[in-house]
Amino acid sequence: MNHSAVAATPDVAGSYLTFHLPRAKYALPVDAIQYITTLDAIDPHDVPSGNRGIRRMFTYERSQIPLFNFSALIGAGSQQDECQQLIDMLGQRRQDHIDWIEALEHSLVTGDEFKKATNPHLCAFGLWYDKYKAYDEELHAIMVQFDEPHKRIHSLAETLLKMSADEDKKEEAIRILNNERHSTLKLLLRLFGQARSRLEEMLKPVVVILRAGQRTYGIELDSIDQIMEFDQRHWLADHADSQAVDHACYDGFLQKDEGELFIRLDPSQLTR
Repeated sequence: MNHSAVAATPDVAGSYLTFHLPRAKYALPVDAIQYITTLDAIDPHDVPSGNRGIRRMFTYERSQIPLFNFSALIGAGSQQDECQQLIDMLGQRRQDHIDWIEALEHSLVTGDEFKKATNPHLCAFGLWYDKYKAYDEELHAIMVQFDEPHKRIHSLAETLLKMSADEDKKEEAIRILNNERHSTLKLLLRLFGQARSRLEEMLKPVVVILRAGQRTYGIELDSIDQIMEFDQRHWLADHADSQAVDHACYDGFLQKDEGELFIRLDPSQLTR
């Protein structure tokens, strides 16, 4: 009999702290959590660690305990890096639309050819926006609001350029553009600001202090989401080759009614 094929089902019922990285969601048993704080609050320091290079340590209950970065532990991309890239990109796309309005005004006034994108799906922001999915709920709620004003801004070009071709309607076209600059563009710029603010909030790391057996350590997370309850009905075993996951930091998955899939972390194996 192949005993490796028979895996005991862990008792998964209980509360879990959930968090996510750009490509996956995780669940950490609450009963292993000692404390949650911010990275700034613990003021970690670097210490030499022989062949392993530098370790980060901090003081907790009058003892020095190690601090591990979760993204680095599992070799995954950091939400921190993705957030900063989005902040930089959205800043550029914000300026693009300010420049777009100014270029349209120039064409209306002078009659020069308007060379910028009139299709909202073909400007740099539109090409990105149509494919982007925000995993953070607050950011998602902001991003969906871009659709209407962004399309409206781009729809101005064809209409107003046709009007300005008629000398009698040029002044009216410019007046409409100015109204849209102070309404639709203003809304669009406000949304860019809200998205930036949310991303900056997501750049503040959280430290979760864990107790696993006789070990106490901290893990640095990009952010945390919520506390969720799971029971045995929500357990999904990992059917990968047991030899390949002997030292995995997770032991399976949790999922409610075909909803979001969470990787269930094992605090006793997380830093092994």
